[in-house]
Amino acid sequence: MKYMSVGFVILCTAAFFTAGCAMFSDGGASSVLNNRQIFSSVPSEPVYSANSSFMSGISEANQIVHPAGLHLSLEIPLQPSRIQGVAAPSVDMNGNADLSADDASAVYDKATLTEDVNLRGNVLIKGYLVVAPQATLRVEPGAVIRFAATGTKNTSARLVIQGRIHAVGTADKPIVFTSDRSTPARGDWGGISLVASEKRNQLEHCRIEYANTGLETQFSTVSLKMVSVSWAHTGFLMRDSVTHINGGVFSNSDIGFEMHDSELDMKELTVSACKRGIVMFKSAASISSCKITNNEQFGLLSDECRIRITAVELSGNGYGADLNGGEGQIIATSFLNNREAALHLAGTRVKVNRCRFFDNNQDALRLEDGRALVWGNSFSGNKGFNLHNSGREDVNALQNWWGSSDPAAISQKIYDAVRDPRSGSVQHFPWLSEKPVFLQ
Repeated sequence: MKYMSVGFVILCTAAFFTAGCAMFSDGGASSVLNNRQIFSSVPSEPVYSANSSFMSGISEANQIVHPAGLHLSLEIPLQPSRIQGVAAPSVDMNGNADLSADDASAVYDKATLTEDVNLRGNVLIKGYLVVAPQATLRVEPGAVIRFAATGTKNTSARLVIQGRIHAVGTADKPIVFTSDRSTPARGDWGGISLVASEKRNQLEHCRIEYANTGLETQFSTVSLKMVSVSWAHTGFLMRDSVTHINGGVFSNSDIGFEMHDSELDMKELTVSACKRGIVMFKSAASISSCKITNNEQFGLLSDECRIRITAVELSGNGYGADLNGGEGQIIATSFLNNREAALHLAGTRVKVNRCRFFDNNQDALRLEDGRALVWGNSFSGNKGFNLHNSGREDVNALQNWWGSSDPAAISQKIYDAVRDPRSGSVQHFPWLSEKPVFLQ
């Protein structure tokens, strides 16, 4: 009797298994159980596959496994989650992970990226977005990255790069980093910070607007090409960093550009309409073919820097350039229409050659000592003195064009020991009898 019961169980099991196989004998396109359809025909439109990388975290409860081994997906919307501290990726029809969000936007709220990510379209950042040291953030042309204008100065939304950023737009499709307010204001968001990132960071054809500090680098390296930074408290702040700039505009900020203990190669940049244009401390800089214009207090202010200025226009500023200490050279540069001294040198060992000083409202060149060498320059139309020696040391200023060949007219525009015995002399003879051709 015992053996008959076991045999009966085996026969029942075999019969059940055979019936189950028959129900799926049509290959899986459709299946019927008890005359009720449970799997509809395969849809004509593609759906997200349960085998895609994006679905790897979906629980098995959302998957239906065909007895033949096929994985079928439930047709349910797969919207990116927006969990605080987690990026919200989406998957396109080809299974590629990119970043868009509802209606072509993505939202990051106190998120850290540990893998390479592409940003495109409209993106909103709340709190912060950190790019970890091993990751690269790529921003595609035409992307608009908005930052939530909430929090205090120290807690405002910001982008922090510890890895690498590659934000390369085009002239037709620039990349924009800005505030999310409809009426934005200076300091709405924190800015973009590069922290100990000495990789090949690159920004091209980008606009950075309404930040507290538009771009900040510390122990980092970055290359900028045709980048605009405007309406910030500080446009660009460098500390212990190396930066290459080619083209662009820094404007309408409290400080356009500030650097400490850093190295700078700047070409064809315009710095305008700031309270202070460029401020430098204990740094090395090469500035060429730039325009530093209409800054309220200083066009350029440096302290103990090594500096080379070539073919630069400093116009319409408070002080054109004010150099304290340091060394370098100023070549083929124009100082015009500045409201205070066009060029002020104090303790600066610098060569000034082939420069034009004209139509400034105060002194063209003011020196505190005799460490500068001034030759081959042109002075004309300045309301103050062409050269004002306010120090006790003699100044060598030979072979310059002083706007006239008349000795009396030349001496009248030079302030030295002849006017004030406490000042040193200006050695200005011989002078040029006419303006040099290369300065006309």
